[in-house]
Amino acid sequence: MLRCGGVYGRSIELRYPDPALTDGVVRLRPWEDGDLECVREAATDPSIPRVTTVPVVFSREEGLSFIGRQRQRIERGEGVSLAIADDATGRALGLTWLGLRPQLGVMGLGYWVVPGARGRGLGTRAVRLVVAWALSEAGMARVEAWVEPANLASQRLLAAAGFTREGVLRSFLSFGGRRSDAVVFSRTIEDGELT
Repeated sequence: MLRCGGVYGRSIELRYPDPALTDGVVRLRPWEDGDLECVREAATDPSIPRVTTVPVVFSREEGLSFIGRQRQRIERGEGVSLAIADDATGRALGLTWLGLRPQLGVMGLGYWVVPGARGRGLGTRAVRLVVAWALSEAGMARVEAWVEPANLASQRLLAAAGFTREGVLRSFLSFGGRRSDAVVFSRTIEDGELT
């Protein structure tokens, strides 16, 4: 656990949700070494490694290194990375990440679902769970997501999860040598509970 600033300057502890977050379909839990298949499948989708730290070329060593980095996010005070797992089987199918922003009480949101698990609403379910936790249990005032304009699926997911589209930051994102605009979405503590 790491102490950091929450809503109105209130100190909070950066920690994993306990108990794990679930809605009966998905469970958000810490990453495990047994989640290598999820990392391998994520590496098969060119768009995931392009904008994340998922290895471009998967190997057992690179997969374990990725999982290790996810665990270290709390220890380094960067945020909380959770596996999106099937609640019935425990199999990891994606990732959701909340990263601390420099502004007090604000977290950034990231997520992905492996190609074979898409189209079932798992990403929307995961985002709803983690954002509800961030705005209540974790003591945050705002969760924001930055999405490339061409990523319409992600924009639809955020809208379905109750986010508000705020605007566009021009040439804001940097991926290696490439820059992109960012469409900004947010949910705040004033928005009320997710339905």
